[in-house]
Amino acid sequence: VQCTRVWAAGEGSAGYASPRLVTLAGVTQVVVFNNNSVAGHAPSDGRVLWSHPWSARQPNVAQPLPVGPRRLLVSSGYGIGSELIELTPRVGGGFEVATIWASRRLKSKFASMILHDGHVFGLDDGILACVDLARGQRRWKGGRYGHGQLLRVGPDLLVMAESGDVVLVALDGDEHREVTRFQAIDGKVWNPPALAGSRLL
Repeated sequence: VQCTRVWAAGEGSAGYASPRLVTLAGVTQVVVFNNNSVAGHAPSDGRVLWSHPWSARQPNVAQPLPVGPRRLLVSSGYGIGSELIELTPRVGGGFEVATIWASRRLKSKFASMILHDGHVFGLDDGILACVDLARGQRRWKGGRYGHGQLLRVGPDLLVMAESGDVVLVALDGDEHREVTRFQAIDGKVWNPPALAGSRLL
């Protein structure tokens, strides 16, 4: 099979997060978390629709999270924190990018963040935290799960802890509450879990 490059665009070096196809401000785009920026590209030709600077002092790994029609939550670990940005279409094309809030209350090193009922749940440098999306204020912080992974399962949050424990935590904006936990793997775990029906891999 012969492959042909369709397009290449952007000037920044790559980060570790996967490109993601999303619709923001009514425009379908590929959001990419680069080494020193987060940016949106047109899927048809790769042209840069917008770009927002980001620290390059650390690996950028966590997947940016769309949290509304025009808003995107971006986060890094290593003491950097999170930023909620909003896109506004410009007359003639492109977007203005504005920061709604920035906070060091949620520093997601590489785990996905979860949005539920106006709250964002994420691993703040290894400790689970709940942040109010509207203001960026932390509601609670608890549970030392290390740099594991998160997966939403109905009303609960499944945490694949770095220690190898699987933990179910209630998606509750008022308190940290573990539903159950068990040891699944011996040794360090960074891999994301996968759920198919009642079977967890």
